[in-house]
Amino acid sequence: MQLKVITDDHQVVSDGKTNNISKEYPCISCHTNCCKEYTIFVNAHDIYRLFINLGLEPTRFLDIHGAKDYSLGIKVKEGLVDLALKQKNGGCMFLEESKDIFRCTVNEFKPGVCKSYPFQMNNGKLIQMNSKLCPVDWDTAEFEKMMAIHLKKDEDEWRFYDNLILEWNAKHWIKKPLSAFLKFMLDRVESLESEQF
Repeated sequence: MQLKVITDDHQVVSDGKTNNISKEYPCISCHTNCCKEYTIFVNAHDIYRLFINLGLEPTRFLDIHGAKDYSLGIKVKEGLVDLALKQKNGGCMFLEESKDIFRCTVNEFKPGVCKSYPFQMNNGKLIQMNSKLCPVDWDTAEFEKMMAIHLKKDEDEWRFYDNLILEWNAKHWIKKPLSAFLKFMLDRVESLESEQF
């Protein structure tokens, strides 16, 4: 995978191509604090996209954490868990340094929470999160149309994942290993994806 290197506030260089970028796009001047400070919890669709695009088994990029919500924790032999991306050197494992800046190496198919950050919907209106790590404020009007669609998709994917966990937990009260849950989950997402095409 080719790392996109940002040379200054105006250009992105990838595969030898240079593109102009608006100065108003806050991620350009960011030091990727969100990728370093947060644990990046993922859902079934996030895991499936990483699995397909990277060709890596999910256990290579996933960490287990104690479940934050008892009713939606995954019941597996390893315990009651949530899934998140592994960390490396104090940040997301897919964050790489190039010329004193860090950038995402899976940007094209990064998890939904990463795409959404730092936005959320509040009463049908796009707003910035109160406790965000961005160095500047975003122009929400500029991003509202794009982000509203994405946030709706992300919400649907999390609802699917929550229902998948509930189904797994109801069927597998005798705890099976995490690898069995991951196979169950990937099979279900793949089935759903094939139905849509």
